[in-house]
Amino acid sequence: MAILNFASHTLDYLHIGQPSTLPNGDRVEGVRTWMENYCTCDVVPAGQANELTFADGRTERYSYTVYNLPRNCREFRYGDIIRIRFFGNEAETREFKVLGFARYQLQCKLWV
Repeated sequence: MAILNFASHTLDYLHIGQPSTLPNGDRVEGVRTWMENYCTCDVVPAGQANELTFADGRTERYSYTVYNLPRNCREFRYGDIIRIRFFGNEAETREFKVLGFARYQLQCKLWV
């Protein structure tokens, strides 16, 4: 009997720390750190670059929809960088830019 795993992929996100200013006035970027194994998820390809119109009126073309994120996950913003390890395999890892985020009653959803 086959058992489906609806959260077979792993999502990581890039955390960028607060920028700082040196005593001589030079600005230093925040430290970039990957938050690995943040949560499991399900990734569905769009088949083609589909368009989605968001509440603020912008239209974006997305190629993947990321489902089954925990409902208490962090708030992803437009432009955040995420990394998905397909089936937990380190060799099949791809980075994406977040185009949209929605929080529902039982799950959250990303468009990348």
